[in-house]
Amino acid sequence: MSATDASTIPQRGDIEEQYKWKLEDIYKSEEDWEAEYKRAQGLIARAKEFTGKLADSAELLYECLSIRTDLHRIVHNLFQYAKLNQDLDNRVSKYQAMTERAVVLDSQISAAYSFVEPELNGVEDSKLRELAGKFPKTDEYDFYIEDLIRSRAHIREQEVEEVLAQASVISRGPFNSFTMLDDADLKYPKIKDEDGNELQLTKQRVSKIMSESQSQDVRQAAHEGLHGAYKEHINTLGALIGSSVNKDVFYSRVRRFESSLHQALFAHNIPVEVYHKLLDTTEANLAPLHKWMKVRKKILKLDTLYPYDTYCQLFPEQSYEVPYEEAVHEVIKAVEPLGKEYNDALKKAFENRWVDVYETEGKGSGAYSWGNFDAHSYVLMNYNDTINNMFTLAHEMGHALHSHFSNKAQPFAKSHYATFVAEVASTLNEGLLLQRLLKKADDDKKKLFLLNRQIDNTFGTFFNQVFFARFELWLHETVENGGALSPDMINEKWEGLTRQYYGPEVTIDDYSKYKWARIPHFYMTYYVYQYATSYAASQAILAKFLSGEEGIIPKYLELISSGGKDYPIELLKNCEVDMTTPDPVNATLKLFSEQVDEVDSLT
Repeated sequence: MSATDASTIPQRGDIEEQYKWKLEDIYKSEEDWEAEYKRAQGLIARAKEFTGKLADSAELLYECLSIRTDLHRIVHNLFQYAKLNQDLDNRVSKYQAMTERAVVLDSQISAAYSFVEPELNGVEDSKLRELAGKFPKTDEYDFYIEDLIRSRAHIREQEVEEVLAQASVISRGPFNSFTMLDDADLKYPKIKDEDGNELQLTKQRVSKIMSESQSQDVRQAAHEGLHGAYKEHINTLGALIGSSVNKDVFYSRVRRFESSLHQALFAHNIPVEVYHKLLDTTEANLAPLHKWMKVRKKILKLDTLYPYDTYCQLFPEQSYEVPYEEAVHEVIKAVEPLGKEYNDALKKAFENRWVDVYETEGKGSGAYSWGNFDAHSYVLMNYNDTINNMFTLAHEMGHALHSHFSNKAQPFAKSHYATFVAEVASTLNEGLLLQRLLKKADDDKKKLFLLNRQIDNTFGTFFNQVFFARFELWLHETVENGGALSPDMINEKWEGLTRQYYGPEVTIDDYSKYKWARIPHFYMTYYVYQYATSYAASQAILAKFLSGEEGIIPKYLELISSGGKDYPIELLKNCEVDMTTPDPVNATLKLFSEQVDEVDSLT
C-alpha cells in the first residue's frame, strides 16, 4: 500500500491491485450484470405456469422449485456484485441504484412465487413426501420439504404471502438508512495524538486508538469524537432502530408467532430456551468479568476506569505491528491442525484476491465475509497492521472457508448455513491463532500479553454479545408489550446494562450511553446472541483439537461442508457439542475466570 499522511484517508487509487477484490469473478462486466438481470425477469414470468398445479406431478413441482432456486441464485449474484462495488465506495450512486434494483427484483421473485408455500401447505404430509421421493435429485429439496411441514402453522394464505413478499423492499428501509448515515454521511472530528499531531478520526482509527493508545486522554478524545457524531443524530438513530423493531414485531405477528424472538429462532429450529439460558447463565456469573475490570484498573494504574479504557493493551511493550503479509503467513500456519485440504483452500483464497485489504475513503467500515456459490467468498477488511486486525483476518477467513466447503459439497438449495454455525468456524480460527502465538511466547511477559488478548476476545465476542442480546430482547419486548421507544429511554437502558455487566469498578461517562446507536447488528433481528453461543461451541471444538482427539478433523470438515442440510443444533452434535445444555457456556465462563486469575497472579 502506498504511504499516506495520517491526517488524510487513502483513496482507492492508492492501493495496489493485489490487495483489491477481483469482482470480475462474479460478472466480467456490468453488461453481463444487465443481461443476467433480464434473464431473471424472464424466469419470473414463468411462475404462472405452475400456479395451482404443484400437487399434480413430481416433475412439475421439481421444475418449479428448480426455477425458483435458479432465480435466488441469480439475484444473489446481482445483489452481491452491486453491493460489493457499493461497499468499496458508498459515495458512488450508480452502485446504490444497482443494489436497489436487485432488491426490487428479489421482491418481485418472492411475490411471483409466493403461491408455492401456501399451495404446498394444502397438500397432506404423506403426499408431499411421496412427490419429493420422485424428484430427479432426491437429496436436493428433502430438507426443504421436511422444514415446510414443520412450518405449516406460520405459512399464510397466498394473498397475504404476496403482500409480505412485496413489503420486503420497504422492510429494508431502516437498515439502508442507517448504513448510508453510518458509512457515507457521518463526519468525525480531528483530534491530537500522543505526539500532538493532528489525526482525522475514522472508525478503524478509533478502533486502533482504543486498542493501542496508552494515553487515557487520547482514548477519551477518540471516544467522545466517535460517539459525539452519533449523539448529533441520536433522534434520527432512535427513530431508525424503533422502525426496525416495529418491522420485526409486525412480521412475527402476521406469521402468528408468540414473539419476534420465537420467529427469529424458529427459522433454524433453535429452542427459545437456548437464548434465555445463555443470558441467565452469563448474568449469574458476571463476578469474573467484574474482577477483570478491577485487574485492568490496577495494571493501568488509573484512579478512574471508563468504558474507553476496557480495550487498551495492558502490556504494550510486548505489542508489535503486524504487516498484512505477516498476518497472512501466521493465519495459514495457525490453521494447519485443520488438515491439508483446509490449508490448500486457504492458500488459494489469499492468492486469488478473495480479500479487499485496506481502508479507503468511502469504503464500508469493519470487516465481513460473503460467500458466492458460483465464484468464491469475498472478504472485506480495513487492515491497519494491528494484532486485532490479524485476528479479524483469521475470523473472516473462517467464514470464507466455511462457505467454500459448503458450496463445494452441497447443492445451492442447501448450501446456506445458519449464523449459529458460521461463527463456530470463524472463532475456531481465532482460537487456533492464539494457540500458535502462545506456543511461540518465550517468557511470562509475552504470555501475559497473549492472555490479555484472549481475555479481551472473550470479553468482546462473548460477554459483550450477551450484553447486546439482552438489550435487543428488551427493545423488542418493550414494543411487544405495547410500549414505545425513545432515544432517552434507550440511552438509559444501555447505561444500566453497562453498569450491570462492567461492574462497580467502571465509571460510566456521558458518551458511553450512545454506543448502541453505532452497532449495525441491531438491524439484523436477533443476530448478536449467535456470536456468544458460537464462541462457546468453538471453544469446545478447539479443546478437541488441542487434546488430539481422534477423528476430529473429518468431523469438523463434515460440519463446515454441511451447509444447511440440517438444523445447526444437530450439526454441532455431530462434533459432540450440545448447545441445548448450559455446559459449553459454563465451560467458557470457567476458562475466562481461570485466565483472569492467572493474569492477576502473574502481575
